[in-house]
Amino acid sequence: MKACATLIIIGGLLSFSPSFNVMAKEPQPFLNTITANLDSEGSSTKKELSIFSNKVSFVLPTGWKMAFNAERGTMYKAEFVPAGESLSDWSDLFCIQGFEGLADNIESAQFLDNFADTYQQSCQGEVVYNQLGMTQIGGKEAYHGIIGCTAMKNLYGGATSRKQQGEIGYYAVIKDTDDLYLMHKSMRGSVFSQSNPPLNASNHRDFISNMLTVKFSR
Repeated sequence: MKACATLIIIGGLLSFSPSFNVMAKEPQPFLNTITANLDSEGSSTKKELSIFSNKVSFVLPTGWKMAFNAERGTMYKAEFVPAGESLSDWSDLFCIQGFEGLADNIESAQFLDNFADTYQQSCQGEVVYNQLGMTQIGGKEAYHGIIGCTAMKNLYGGATSRKQQGEIGYYAVIKDTDDLYLMHKSMRGSVFSQSNPPLNASNHRDFISNMLTVKFSR
């Protein structure tokens, strides 16, 4: 079993617990050649990334673009936003992160709990954390949940940083044989209340329908 530091990523900040922090600079050369194939109706596009030992494919709405792509040692991260948006100002964001060799070192549920704790540090309002339990994604065991903040600032300092926004997303920690993956899709909008979040256990499936098409192959 490898000895690994617990590693959490929020926005463009790559954080190694307990004390090592590095800000990934943008833009960086893309590390992956992304294949893009339109579906028969042209409404979605298939993406494929090589992340450590796996090729990971998934579907996003047509027009979404890669906004960030970086690798730091045993960690990989890619972020996608809709056309016309950026990491400074986005309404929707899809992110996939890979952690090489971490699968044996931490349980999926504990990883997501740790992420929620770290996420709270960036929240100026109240945190929403709805644990949805175990599931299967891409044929692999996963622990999933909904994490959000009723009022938070844009970490990148874009135009939206001048006003508070609510942010909420669906998160899934996926375990492979050796590696761990964190996938999430988030949205930003008006400030909301903790008792009435815009994403919950009853309505999240439509929001993440594209995300559930993820496939892993060697």
